[in-house]
Amino acid sequence: MTYVTVRRATRAAKAAAVIFTAVSCSVYDASLLGSGPAAAGSGGKAAAAGHSGSAGDESPTAGRGGSAAAVNGGSSGESSGDAGMIDTAGAMETGGEGAEGGGAGTGGTVATGGSAGTAGASSGGTAGASTAGSGGTGGSGGGAGSAGSGGSPPMNGCAKLSVPLDDANDRAHFVISLPSATDLSSPTTAIISMHLYVQAGAAGTVFNYVQDSGNNWFGVTTAQRPLLSSVVGWQTLTFNVGAQAATGGIVKTDVRRLGIEINAAPATSGWSKPTVVYIDSITVATPALSFTFDTTGTVSPNPTGSDVAGQVLWQHNGSTDTTAAGTALSWVATCP
Repeated sequence: MTYVTVRRATRAAKAAAVIFTAVSCSVYDASLLGSGPAAAGSGGKAAAAGHSGSAGDESPTAGRGGSAAAVNGGSSGESSGDAGMIDTAGAMETGGEGAEGGGAGTGGTVATGGSAGTAGASSGGTAGASTAGSGGTGGSGGGAGSAGSGGSPPMNGCAKLSVPLDDANDRAHFVISLPSATDLSSPTTAIISMHLYVQAGAAGTVFNYVQDSGNNWFGVTTAQRPLLSSVVGWQTLTFNVGAQAATGGIVKTDVRRLGIEINAAPATSGWSKPTVVYIDSITVATPALSFTFDTTGTVSPNPTGSDVAGQVLWQHNGSTDTTAAGTALSWVATCP
């Protein structure tokens, strides 16, 4: 808990000084609001007049939600002050001058920025009281930002795919080779999920594909391939292999490879050079398969045209697989 004291002198004609003390507290308590006959309207201003009162003690009361409150008091006089407005949590701004009226009445304002934009309120004198206005600009602070639709960033490592796209026909293939024929024909459970993060992807697309033992290629339909620029934060892309109509001669009961393709299409220019994508995991619902890239041994950085054992991610550099020169695959211990 932080105590902040602000001293404000009255006009030159006044000899007395009033000390206003505001207490900032991070927990809202409605019972801490002042009460009295004069309350501030919405917008965060508060003003009240003390009538025929004596210059009594000031009793500060912490308020929430408003910008500030006024202090008033004095004998046989009336004073009011516009409330100072809080813009940012933790900052303090004093309000305008209190209006002079009658006898020794003085008006003043004080605003103290507390945790998440709280403001102070004070009431003085025996005959008048004031309460902090509701609303106002200096409302409570916002919460922390949240991650993308795919959830929080991974705690461990990732595979990093770097593809320098610079032509409309450029693409790159990254593959996990399965040890035996895998049945992905079920229309309800043969679903591939890929958790990824696009660090640089101004143009082009990213999607999953599969191949059977005859190297027949079967990927997400062109209309359903997400633009790299649309993947914001960590997201999960899905490919329902079983439900999508078979093309290219694929035998869904004989799947031997799970692949990732980064393609320059449908753009004809404006690609990131290089395009950079991080992959945290690739999973299959049924049969239950899970490939996470938590350690360096889960990624093979050497490009090749032959299957790599161990169900690790590798770059396929066949002439019809990867056409983007300078494509690279690596493992990183720290993900974005």
